[in-house]
Amino acid sequence: MPTNAQLRGLYRLSYWLTYIMLQPIHLVCIDDRTNNLYVLAGNSETLEFQITPNGEVF
Repeated sequence: MPTNAQLRGLYRLSYWLTYIMLQPIHLVCIDDRTNNLYVLAGNSETLEFQITPNGEVF
């Protein structure tokens, strides 16, 4: 289950990707090893992001 900070980070990232950059989001899942949210996006699925449990986006 994602943390509140991860959900806030995911909302900001989703807004930025879809409304500002006009890029689709293909996959959002939790990495069980690190508890990071993993986001795969972009027209050719080349944009990768991770959101840590404290909400930092990498």
